[in-house]
Amino acid sequence: MSELLHTVTRSTLPDNADLNTVYRLTPIDPDEAYYQERTDRNIGWITKEEQQMLKGAVVGIAGCGGMGGTLAQIFVRLGVGEVRIADCEEFDPSNINRQFAARRNTVGVSKAIATARAVRDISDDTTLVVYPQGIVEETVESFVTGCDVICDEIEFWAIGSRILLHQYARMIGVSSFVCSTVGFGTRLMKFNPSGHTMESCVSLSLEDALIIQNKIQTRTANSEDVRSIMTKLTTGLVPNVHGYTLPHHSFDDHALVLERLEKENSASILSTNPSMASGFLADHVLLHLLNGSRSRDVVEPPEPPGYLYFDAARMDARVVTPGEVRDEN
Repeated sequence: MSELLHTVTRSTLPDNADLNTVYRLTPIDPDEAYYQERTDRNIGWITKEEQQMLKGAVVGIAGCGGMGGTLAQIFVRLGVGEVRIADCEEFDPSNINRQFAARRNTVGVSKAIATARAVRDISDDTTLVVYPQGIVEETVESFVTGCDVICDEIEFWAIGSRILLHQYARMIGVSSFVCSTVGFGTRLMKFNPSGHTMESCVSLSLEDALIIQNKIQTRTANSEDVRSIMTKLTTGLVPNVHGYTLPHHSFDDHALVLERLEKENSASILSTNPSMASGFLADHVLLHLLNGSRSRDVVEPPEPPGYLYFDAARMDARVVTPGEVRDEN
């Protein structure tokens, strides 16, 4: 752990939270009877013994946007014992259409801090660890160490932070899930420690990724930089199916989405889709955490660049193998 990282353990966030501090929020009232009652409706689909497994689990969620914030509240409601969240951005009005803790009164507020407050209001009997600095060199080791699984919901353009997260996850042997929200659909990838890497998926080294991320965030990237990284990210994280990269639901939506992404650095995201995609991912994280506890008929995500695909508008669900992705790209 970096010596520069300042961590404070307490039960609640201070009114004026310091964005340079990591807050470890311990349970206020860890009453076992209350925990059993609030998670009781899980029992049947999972066993009481499996519920206790979840109580001992640690889930890391990098990114508190459209899916990350929703995942945080899902896992707290599920009864996961420790949830870690990281995000360095602040909410803006465009986030209100889809992000869990984005409200008119949280515009300009740290996403990580606002999400933590909202999640803490749901139940305060779990541990919540808050990283307002996001995933950077000073925080990544602390964030990843001790996690049973990672949910990578880092902002699209922050590719340096994404690769940094995946490298540390591989180093300590933790699997990472990546799930997108595109149109009415989603793609779910699972990166195992000894398998295909994020660097290979997007054809970028950590060094190059950090350079291009800094250029985009400081608005010093030229049009060629933007087009290059956009191609790498869409090809790597939104791989082809049916011979195209993005689903066409109308005549011109594909072109407009790509135009906005390139010219505005802004991804088009429907208000309706992140909740669906978050549930899809959360189910697979749950199954990953309970793996081996009992026999279940489960379809595992294939090795990246393969993925699980679902589109609600088309009612299209499939397992896309690595070979299919390579053939189409």
